[in-house]
Amino acid sequence: MTIKIQNYSRKIGQRGKYDWYQWKVFVDEDEETLAKIKEVEYLLHPTFPNPNRVVKDKESAFALESVGWGSFSMLVTVRYKDGREERTRYFLDLNKPWP
Repeated sequence: MTIKIQNYSRKIGQRGKYDWYQWKVFVDEDEETLAKIKEVEYLLHPTFPNPNRVVKDKESAFALESVGWGSFSMLVTVRYKDGREERTRYFLDLNKPWP
């Protein structure tokens, strides 16, 4: 099974010559699947402070929010309560509108 990851983004201003965006990346699965997950680790672009982020909040669909100026590919590791792990790459698309 390949876990589905999704993101939202919105422009929040400008810093220097770059547009800045608030973004949220999360697990886009049903409640039954979310209930089986222990935590999700997002490995962000190395320019982020503390690029290795772990989220344990099932209620938010293991969402991670941050800000930045560019799209990038991240490694996402889903750790299940039964000990399994699933890794996937996800491309953060800053053109996906906030709902």
